[in-house]
Amino acid sequence: MDGEVGFANVLDRCLAVREGEQVVLLTDEGTDPAVVAGLVAGIEHRRGVPVVSTMPVPALPGAEPPDDVAAQMRGAGAVIELTSLFIGSSAARRAATAIGVRYLAMPGVRLETFRDDGPLTVDFDRIRGDAERIGDAWGAASRFRLTTPGGTDLRGSVEGRPGRVLHGLAREDGAYMAPPDIEAGTAPVESSSSGVVVVDADLLFMGEGPLPSPVVLHIAGGSMVGVEGDEAGRLEEMLARCDDDRMSNLAEVSMAFNPSGRVCGVAMETESALGTAHVALGNSIAYGGTVDAIAHLDCVMNDATLELDGRPVMAAGVLV
Repeated sequence: MDGEVGFANVLDRCLAVREGEQVVLLTDEGTDPAVVAGLVAGIEHRRGVPVVSTMPVPALPGAEPPDDVAAQMRGAGAVIELTSLFIGSSAARRAATAIGVRYLAMPGVRLETFRDDGPLTVDFDRIRGDAERIGDAWGAASRFRLTTPGGTDLRGSVEGRPGRVLHGLAREDGAYMAPPDIEAGTAPVESSSSGVVVVDADLLFMGEGPLPSPVVLHIAGGSMVGVEGDEAGRLEEMLARCDDDRMSNLAEVSMAFNPSGRVCGVAMETESALGTAHVALGNSIAYGGTVDAIAHLDCVMNDATLELDGRPVMAAGVLV
């Protein structure tokens, strides 16, 4: 059956479901029921205990779940996030993983994401090494420059900031991962970055992707000071909903590593696709920064090149 390998890879390689443990599946009205059914069957087959927890659609990326759902998360052995919007940066998630809960953030995935030869069938263990190499490079660097053929040219300081790696494997107690996403990045030092970001892949969870035309972000003093493009209203509307001045903060710069990912209508797959990079606005707490804004908004671009301390380390998905 198409998708069988993907479900098995998530449950065995990424999460390593344990016999007898409760695995909470966080869902809302936008969750693909076929994904829920496949995971429930797979967890039961592995003698785990699936618990489907349905909550309202999150108001914003990074929003807090209801208190009863947060309590279920803390009481589980593992959690798989399948909500329409990303909530993995929430305080509820951080509290759960802090006490040992294993967590997979997979918001918005569809049955198609589990397709044979798709981004959830890759050898996460093998690709992990590449991501960790770039993560180490981030942690050792003082300055970064991100460029793309589309016009991105962004520079700033990462002095003292640790590299942050998401490799998809949450087998250890308290691990947090986001398959199919495999990435390495960090939060630039606040107020240090400037330049232009040309978002030509997608504004994640801000309307249906991919983008039909680019959105251009202007960055100065570590904050977005302007945005333009025919699709700029997607970002402007989300920022208005957030109603938080801290959302202009440049919160993250990361490179992606999944060779089977593609820029498509599923945000997590777009973010995972080898050759893309993404920057984020808003909350940087989970990424090594200090800004505790209300949300975290990812913006993805194609064919990115990363230079650290003046040396290219990755170009269009190729390690240099």
